[in-house]
Amino acid sequence: MSAIEDWKNRVESHHAQSIKAQGDSWSSDDFWSPLASNFRVDPRRTDDPVLDSLFKMVGPESTVLDVGGGAGRLALPLALRCKHVTVAEPSDAMLKELREGAQEAGIDNLSIVQAEWGEAETEPADMVVCAHVVYGVTEIEPFLRKLVAHANKSVAIFAFMEAPPTRLAPLWKAVHGEERINMPALPELLQVLWEMGIYPDVEMMEAAALQTFENLEAAVEQSRHFMWVKPDTEQDKRYQDAVRDLLVETSEGFVIEGSRARRQGLISWRTD
Repeated sequence: MSAIEDWKNRVESHHAQSIKAQGDSWSSDDFWSPLASNFRVDPRRTDDPVLDSLFKMVGPESTVLDVGGGAGRLALPLALRCKHVTVAEPSDAMLKELREGAQEAGIDNLSIVQAEWGEAETEPADMVVCAHVVYGVTEIEPFLRKLVAHANKSVAIFAFMEAPPTRLAPLWKAVHGEERINMPALPELLQVLWEMGIYPDVEMMEAAALQTFENLEAAVEQSRHFMWVKPDTEQDKRYQDAVRDLLVETSEGFVIEGSRARRQGLISWRTD
């Protein structure tokens, strides 16, 4: 099986598990609606190694296209440094946070295209950025080809060594009775790119701080959304029992058993 086929199978299998867990009672509302505000970050922060790496790749006359730019974690700081930034993002909730963040920071050199990347229509830019989006992309090759086609000079992709939901996999088995099929991440992405004839540079970032919960109640509330569990149901009782069983206290806070600090990499290459 090719790397591209393996990627597709992994993502489809993961999504199939999620759909099965949702059942018929879940609405089709924006998944990110209850979480979007967590993605707001100070656009003028000076302690972000990810931004430091990106700033080396752009200048005052650069244009940037941020694919899946969310609430503007990268787009807004880049807009303060570059000529213009375009964000392609489908989520209403994320775009609400993005617009509010841009207004608060006095940023007006920002354009928004509200669409999934496959359907987005936007002009090329000097640099195309895509941070922590690829994990759930089923058709990864056309997704990446479109990134390249819209990059006049370079592509920059950020990905963790493990897809973010992987840390909650032990909860999935306890609640839904089967091993969670984890989405592919940085190692698999490199194999896909090599198979496509793209040989990027890889810069590994320092390990991010271990994601922790303040207490048991916070762990229950913050993880439930990713387990597709409705409150006050029999399934919710199993879920809460599982959180209690698997929650471990560390010096930094509470974590799900087996969690570890996540490392991410910047995968970049020139297109010119």
